[in-house]
Amino acid sequence: MTVKSGDALSDRDRLTPEQLLAVGSPHRCLYIEAAPGSGKTTVSAQRFGLHRFTRTTDHRAVVAVSFTRSATQEIRNRVLRYWGPSALTWPHRVTTLDTVLYDVLAHLLQTGILHWPGDHRELEVLDTWRSRLPTASTKQKPVLTLDGRRIITASVRESRPGGHATLGDFTTAVRQGQCTHDNVREVLQLALHHAQVRGSVASFLSTTIRSLIIDEIYDANDLDLELIRLAVDGNLDITLVGDPWQALYGFRGARPKQVSQLVTRHGFSQRNLHGSFRWSTSAQQSLAQRLRRGERAIVPVGRVQDTDVVLARQWKTLWNTHAHVLPLAIKPLTGQFQEAACTLLLNEITESSLGMQAVFLNDALITLGIADREALARLHPHLQSTVESLAGTNSVRSIWNDFVDILITELHVKPSNKHARTPLTGLQNLRARSQVARDQLVPGLTCHQAKGKEWGTVGVRLEENDAAALYNGLVLEDEEHRSLYVALTRARRRTVAL
Repeated sequence: MTVKSGDALSDRDRLTPEQLLAVGSPHRCLYIEAAPGSGKTTVSAQRFGLHRFTRTTDHRAVVAVSFTRSATQEIRNRVLRYWGPSALTWPHRVTTLDTVLYDVLAHLLQTGILHWPGDHRELEVLDTWRSRLPTASTKQKPVLTLDGRRIITASVRESRPGGHATLGDFTTAVRQGQCTHDNVREVLQLALHHAQVRGSVASFLSTTIRSLIIDEIYDANDLDLELIRLAVDGNLDITLVGDPWQALYGFRGARPKQVSQLVTRHGFSQRNLHGSFRWSTSAQQSLAQRLRRGERAIVPVGRVQDTDVVLARQWKTLWNTHAHVLPLAIKPLTGQFQEAACTLLLNEITESSLGMQAVFLNDALITLGIADREALARLHPHLQSTVESLAGTNSVRSIWNDFVDILITELHVKPSNKHARTPLTGLQNLRARSQVARDQLVPGLTCHQAKGKEWGTVGVRLEENDAAALYNGLVLEDEEHRSLYVALTRARRRTVAL
């Protein structure tokens, strides 16, 4: 193993025998199943470096991908730490899978296999349309589709309203060469049904990438898995890393069962990482093992004040827990404006009490048209005074009206009737937390937000059906059981039920 000059090796950096076997596996198609705390990021980073500095006459890229920017950054930092800056000289890179998908679409546009409105061959890809276009709550969602090989705009009706741009604004922006990562996925999902497109994509992957490492593979949806199949067909070295017990994103289209089928059908060799660096007590280690084996498990009851974090499946559950629990998101609320405004107030509390940012702060800034942190800083005195008012006894309706007036004035927002709707539940929840001493607040997160993280002592807000699940043993095929498993395996020392 290589580290940069001057860096010291920690216990976690020294590879165990099972980690060494995974890192050094000679198999072209490798699946690494990694239990919580088993060092999967270390193994991914080490395997990246091994492939990067092997076969140096092959100038194709070694690429590692994950599904979120935070997970990607974690792998990138580890690669730099172990292998140094030369490991990431172009074309070798650690990036999101969305970036790779855009590269594929750009290739199809540049080769003329697909045609973008206005004949653009390079696009500006946004995270969300809210940062560029006005949106309104509606069931009509503008999308991209195909007419032969031409990409066109259309509209679909969804079952629930969401914040969408008008079809006219959407079409104009698309003709200017703009889209979102979701739009890229819409196009590729349809395009890969065509044999010519599939052949071109497989050729593109095989001529530009020699080794592809995919982290958190159980987060992959149908399109992601199809890309991996094409990579396998293109004879790339493929490493898949993940844990079926931590597959939580079925609601986003993740297909954990199809991952297992892909591994079996394409003959992936398997290495398991069972040993965990996380557990510092035998009780916590025993709990994790019993959960994974589907055996009956008992979680001791504890107090919120003795925990470092409280976890639950839903934000609503966290808000309905003890007032000492401060959830890091205030969802769901009626109205995008209300949710964004309350998120600003929540962020004022989380930063001052926990030194942590509210989870959806960036989304709130986009919704309110706050373009930079300087504008947020100018709002700080108003946010502070509003939170102080919430800690008192004044009517939350009058506090809300005053706060809305401030936002309209400071942000130059055109007032409308929607701003007047008072989010009573959200404000009352904020009031309850603002009345607790700041040093007595404990952060609250959902299982999804907690995935990949660890703390000393973790409190888990169990629901009624969770107790039955623990008594009878968790079932891998049940996503609620997997969420519970993730929550109960975040603690280094102790997990308690609340």
